Amino acid sequence: MPENITPVDGMVITENTRFTPGVYPLRKGLTIGSDNVVIEGDGVVLVNQTRDGVGIHAQNQQNISVRGIAISGFFHGLRFDNCREVQVEAVRVRDTFEIEGIDTFLYLWHPIEQVYSGAILLNGVQGGAVRHCDLQHQMNGILLYNTTGVTLEHNNASFNSGWGVYLSGSNDNHILDNRLDFCNRIFRRPESGAIRVEADAAGIVLVESSCRNQLLRNSCLCGGDGIFIAGYNHKGGKTTCDDNLIEDNDCRLSPNNAIESTFSRGNIFRRNDCSRSNYGFWMGYSWDNVMEDNIIDSCRMVGIAIEHGHGFVIRNNQILHNREGVRLFTRGGETLHHWPEWAVSYDYTLENNLIENNHIGFNGYTGPEIPADKVSYDLRLRGNTFRNNLTAVRFHRVRQSLVSGNTFENNQQAMLFIEQPDIELSHNQLSGSDEIVHTDELGHTTEPSGWV
Repeated sequence: MPENITPVDGMVITENTRFTPGVYPLRKGLTIGSDNVVIEGDGVVLVNQTRDGVGIHAQNQQNISVRGIAISGFFHGLRFDNCREVQVEAVRVRDTFEIEGIDTFLYLWHPIEQVYSGAILLNGVQGGAVRHCDLQHQMNGILLYNTTGVTLEHNNASFNSGWGVYLSGSNDNHILDNRLDFCNRIFRRPESGAIRVEADAAGIVLVESSCRNQLLRNSCLCGGDGIFIAGYNHKGGKTTCDDNLIEDNDCRLSPNNAIESTFSRGNIFRRNDCSRSNYGFWMGYSWDNVMEDNIIDSCRMVGIAIEHGHGFVIRNNQILHNREGVRLFTRGGETLHHWPEWAVSYDYTLENNLIENNHIGFNGYTGPEIPADKVSYDLRLRGNTFRNNLTAVRFHRVRQSLVSGNTFENNQQAMLFIEQPDIELSHNQLSGSDEIVHTDELGHTTEPSGWV
């Protein structure tokens, strides 16, 4: 490997190269112009104070590696287009271009031609890894467009005003053991002037049919959202993000949603911590998802909120100290014009969860906007423990549902059923302090049958 090479602005690199340590102002950056190239640069800093262009760029190459270099400025620190087997290790990127402040709400669905700035952009990359990189304090950390089979691990993309890791149309990637904390943004709402931490900033974002990815053991603390999966784009396109595994992530302390996953199918959420957020999980218009062994503690609004969904299995979760533990509901709205088959919520299994110290443990209802022939149905509550809630379970305009084999202990305001002619109740265990209130459509109290 040639050593002690001084980088020159606009240089095209065609062989393995080790740069001489130093600080180098390079307005045009460097280009990798051949396959099978390794670039190393411990103690090297490439600088572009105009914050445009690319620090290191490769296109249509394979088996290329960049190690140890630091980059400051540019629009993208490193960019790889239509490459195969890209390796980026121990690179530090700072101060890439950032859009203006609090009056810009992030747009999740920009095509590659309008891509946001960030530390590393992988576009059309197949295979490779980004490891042990420091990508903090800018707009975005790692952006993946139409990229497959890449591993992102042990990177730190915290304190960014957009996204730690962003995936658009990217499948079969592994995102694990990264620190993606405090990826959030202040936004001033134009209609009211109210300033909030929101704007769709997040630790990890999946859009435009990003499927079969594994998100494992990442820290997404204090994100606008911790993790945000959006399977429906702003133009009305159904671009579901399906069959992803989201496991062992720490998404606590979001001012919005610890995990939001909408308009998507077949995702598994396992052993994530979604505590102390506004909502633990927000899962609108999703279906055939599994949520198991998660912790949702002390959320301001709802632990698990699922709007217009179906086919969920929710089991073995700890749902504690929330305003509402679980809310399964429908409420209508303009979205139904694009997703009319999701007008009804149905087919939920809620089993073996600990639901404790919530204002309402379980709240299943159909909103007044929904006609009587489309109310929610087939909600199955089995084997759960409802303890020390104000109200353990509430149903409103829900039919053909089952409450069986649950344990109710010391719930202060009991069970409340409203307008429920056909809820089946069987083999539940009540403590002596638990009472049951069952009202008909007119609000008259009736006696439920088959409770224990």
